[in-house]
Amino acid sequence: MIDHNNLEDFRDAQIYDLQDEGYYDDYPLTEQWARATGGPLLDLACGTGRMALRMAALGYQVTGVDITPEMIARARQKAEQQAISLNWVVADARTFHLQKQFPFIYMLENAWQFFLTRVDQETLLARVREHLLPEGCFLFETRNPSPRNLLDVRHPGGDTYATPDGGHLVVTEQQYYDPMTQIQHYTRLLTFHLPGGKQDEKMLRVALRYVFPQEMEALLFYNGFQIRACYGSWLQDPLTATSRSMIYVCQRCI
Repeated sequence: MIDHNNLEDFRDAQIYDLQDEGYYDDYPLTEQWARATGGPLLDLACGTGRMALRMAALGYQVTGVDITPEMIARARQKAEQQAISLNWVVADARTFHLQKQFPFIYMLENAWQFFLTRVDQETLLARVREHLLPEGCFLFETRNPSPRNLLDVRHPGGDTYATPDGGHLVVTEQQYYDPMTQIQHYTRLLTFHLPGGKQDEKMLRVALRYVFPQEMEALLFYNGFQIRACYGSWLQDPLTATSRSMIYVCQRCI
């Protein structure tokens, strides 16, 4: 299905943070559900701890799980710098076992799309069920397979980021959507403009799976979940054909 390491974009945690800096659109709704359910919280695909650290700063007990050791190492470093205590776990979201259940589990920033097959998605949901209290909630986000998301180039002019060394990073990308697998294939070119006029380049590839709304409803239902809420944006707009996102809050079927 793919001939590359789909996690290669996450091996450089500092570059990841550079591109992710300042994004908190998902914070108000995530915090709202955390407040409604109570802690402790489980942050799946936590990355470098962007949301986990913020929730822990509010007083929640948080466990962050991510498959990439470099992400967890960076998260630990940031937690130490902020004097915040969290439990960090390097593990695959399809196979982890914590022998603990949580009232609230969340998975943000479209991490759902990295589960490229139905089997991947179902094993993820099985682990969520295992770790979710009977009355608990699972919140996750994925991109809506609208024509805009599938066909339009996300960043036609590229994106530019200032780097700590005084240079800047320019990110451009190309994409191809395979309708048979429902996977969008991206090729990203990272161009580092270094101080002194030097330049360095890195090519990265990533594959992201799309799930259609009716398909998602069936997938959740047949894997033991009922949908409590569904939104088309973090502002809690309804899901429509033109929504950029599909945001679900689910409970285990009793």
